Amino acid sequence: MKRPLLIGLAVAAFLVICGWLVYRGIFSNEELASKPEWSIVQAASSQDRDKPGNKIELVKIDEYSVVGIPVHDARKEIWIMLNPRNPPYYKQIPQGSYTLSKEDLKTILASGVVISTVERCLESHVEAPK
Repeated sequence: MKRPLLIGLAVAAFLVICGWLVYRGIFSNEELASKPEWSIVQAASSQDRDKPGNKIELVKIDEYSVVGIPVHDARKEIWIMLNPRNPPYYKQIPQGSYTLSKEDLKTILASGVVISTVERCLESHVEAPK
C-alpha cells in the first residue's frame, strides 16, 4: 500500500516540476515577450518609409507609442518605442545616431507615455546649444 502511494507522489512531483519548467520557458522568456514590441516598431517604420520627414512624428499603435525622429542620411527616420513593457527597454530601428532639439524632447515627453529608460536615452541625444 505504501509503495504505490510513494510512486504516485513521485510521479505527481515530477509532473509539477515539468509543468513549471514549461510554463517558465514559454511565459517568462524575455525574448519571446519582446517580439510583439519589435514588430510594432518595425510596422511604424515601414508605414512611412517613403515619406520625407523633417520633424518628429508620434504614432500610437495598439497600446504602444512610437516616435519617428528624422535623420539626415539614407535612413530618413529612426523609430523608437516610448513605452516598452519587456526587455530590452529601449527599442530603436534602425540602429544609428540621431540628435534631438530641446523642443523635440519636450514634445516627446509631453506625450506622457515615455518610460524612464527611454527618457534617459533621448536626453543623451539632445543637441548642445550653439
